[in-house]
Amino acid sequence: MPSRDALVDLAFALVLVTIALVGFRTGFIGWEWMLAAAVGVVLGTLVAHVALIRSWPLIVTALVLVAIHFVLGGPVAVRGDLLGGVVPTLQTFRDLAVAPVTGWKEWLTLLPPVDARGPLVALPWLTGLLGSAITYGVARRFASVGAAAVAPVVLLIGSIALGTQQPAAKLVQGVLFALVLILWLVARAARTRAAMQNGAGRQARTITGVVLLTVAALAGSLLGQFLPGTDEGSARAVVRNELTPPYDVAQFTSPLSGFRQYTEPNSSKLFDTEILKVTGLPAGAPVRFATLDNYDGLVWGAADRAMDGTPFQQVGSRIAARSTGEKVTATVTVPEGGYAGAWLPVAGSTTGVRFTGARGDDLADALWLNTATETAVVPALVQPGDSYTFDAILDPKNWSTKLPAELDVAGGGQISEDTTFLDAKLDAWTGQASGSWEKFVAVAKTMTQDGAYTDGGTPNSYEKVYLPGHGLGRLGRFVGSTQLAGNDEQYASTLALVGNRLGIPSRVVMGAIPEAGGTIKGKDVHAWVEVQESNGTWHALLPTTFLPDRNKKPNEQQLKSEEQKVGAQVPPPAGVNPPSVLQGPDQAQNATDIKKKKRNPLDFGAWPLWLKILVLALVLPILLALAAYTVIRWLKARRRRKHATTGPTPSRVAWVWRDLVTDARSLGIAVPKGATRLEQATTFPENVAAEPIATGANLAVFGPGDPEPEMATNLLDDADSVRKELRGSVSTWRRLRSDISIRPLLERDGSPRPKRGLPSLPTLRRARGAEGAL
Repeated sequence: MPSRDALVDLAFALVLVTIALVGFRTGFIGWEWMLAAAVGVVLGTLVAHVALIRSWPLIVTALVLVAIHFVLGGPVAVRGDLLGGVVPTLQTFRDLAVAPVTGWKEWLTLLPPVDARGPLVALPWLTGLLGSAITYGVARRFASVGAAAVAPVVLLIGSIALGTQQPAAKLVQGVLFALVLILWLVARAARTRAAMQNGAGRQARTITGVVLLTVAALAGSLLGQFLPGTDEGSARAVVRNELTPPYDVAQFTSPLSGFRQYTEPNSSKLFDTEILKVTGLPAGAPVRFATLDNYDGLVWGAADRAMDGTPFQQVGSRIAARSTGEKVTATVTVPEGGYAGAWLPVAGSTTGVRFTGARGDDLADALWLNTATETAVVPALVQPGDSYTFDAILDPKNWSTKLPAELDVAGGGQISEDTTFLDAKLDAWTGQASGSWEKFVAVAKTMTQDGAYTDGGTPNSYEKVYLPGHGLGRLGRFVGSTQLAGNDEQYASTLALVGNRLGIPSRVVMGAIPEAGGTIKGKDVHAWVEVQESNGTWHALLPTTFLPDRNKKPNEQQLKSEEQKVGAQVPPPAGVNPPSVLQGPDQAQNATDIKKKKRNPLDFGAWPLWLKILVLALVLPILLALAAYTVIRWLKARRRRKHATTGPTPSRVAWVWRDLVTDARSLGIAVPKGATRLEQATTFPENVAAEPIATGANLAVFGPGDPEPEMATNLLDDADSVRKELRGSVSTWRRLRSDISIRPLLERDGSPRPKRGLPSLPTLRRARGAEGAL
């Protein structure tokens, strides 16, 4: 039965570790992580308690915790690949082995909160297991008052630093944690403190402590919110904010550059081809391919970070909701000859994506989302034959098929490129309109009413002079023509530049509007404009708000003037992926070089999966254990040699016997404390000659005159022989426990040494040597 002090330490340790683990709340979505952390805390505490009762060495306790992590970590935390929901598989062991190494980085770079049903739940499980074992173990092994506070404080700091900008529980992790910790430290300090002389003792200290804690709690709760950096607007410094997202979307071509592949006529012949099939969306809901919020003078592209600094972050199958509206679940399939690209078609505010099909796992392993632009990227590329289901929140108030007469738009829109070429046209298009939104509406109406639609026509058509592209040069000709003429690419690009020129934050969206039944053909692909409202939300102005009728063609009378403007210009090259070693005129040479390149056998990333698992789960722990075993044995031998060769000869001899007794006790021999050396020698096994060493030590310490210096080294050799005999008389397990025990290393070198410069006091010196041997 645990003692009263042990139960007190157990209760405080459990409470403090639990409060520290609350920091995971904002990092996971779902309740599964709480169950894993709770089981880890209970098991960690149980292991620490058993280790204390059984007097396990530190390395044995660590090995037991590692075994529990791999054996029970699957059923408790990483349940995705279990057989029958119970038996761990090879993939389960791999996830458990990798989580402590790379899991933290993955968790910090994923968009929080992370799905609590994936392998990353191993992190709160392992934290609870180790945190509780260390906290309770240290509290029971060390009498120091402050030693017990180190582990829970480190856990608390870690959970806050690795959390999100949104605090998990300020009062719980702030005020409550401090109160519980102070109470625990007071309780531990009272164990060694004598009662007051007036008899008040514990009662007086208890009342005083309660009053002080109450005052501190009230002061912290009421005044803490007024301290610098505690207001809601202050940015919270956490680790994940300092990490650079490991993915750059600029490597992918802007989908707007390839808009004409969906038009007619075109060699791709996608105009009347089904490129996507979407089911589950309400009629008229737009599907987003990509939000393009960065204009560099050549193309509208997706920025690495949105206007508010939000980056693309890797996400799991579940994503926290960020808006309100109608919850929908839609399924997307890509037919043969259909859509292909890195931009994942989704709708609304995405709250989950689940890939199916043969490439489902490959696509799910690297899904990146920008929550500010609601743009999703799949580096493995969406291809014909793929399918997936996504959950989203739709709000029809966030898009318009007709221009709103009034809209409370935000200010501060701007483009880094020079767009002054729009100013002359703005005056003509806006007329008497006042206010940024009214002017924006006037421009959109001018486009719809006076503009013409053209996809460039056939090579022999007069429309061939209307080239693709939306760079500054192309848009300059677009707005400078007698009549606006182009397609979604030019109209949406120009209107977004106009919006920013008027101070309205505006961006372009490439997407599609499904037909009845959810079919999306090339002719359903469009580009539209989004403007930011004053409340921070983005309002989509679908193509019908600014695009002229598709049947309204350019006036042939301006053909000659347009031809003169275009001259011998050729269309800009189609966007391509970044050059690789297999592209370019020297393709064959590059390919040959790749074949000749040898893999570095020391490159861990190039190893097969089974070898990585073998090394991480088996070989590496064994090597670490062997290294620890070797270091501990070497330190013990070095300590014994140092004792036998340093200091006065009587003290050196006394240490030889003292080290022998310590090793005998670690081998399970009950050598009494406080007994004489000869009495201690009688407790050794009969076949072990310990009495001659005890006699020699007594002779050196209490005998007449000063012993010879060689006596200590000779006795050390004899003691090593006895030590070897002792090791042969016990089991292998007992020898191993003795070898890895670090208690002899923690024993203080308290043997007194004779003072130099004093008159000869051999008796005093020997007495001190004898005292050090006890």
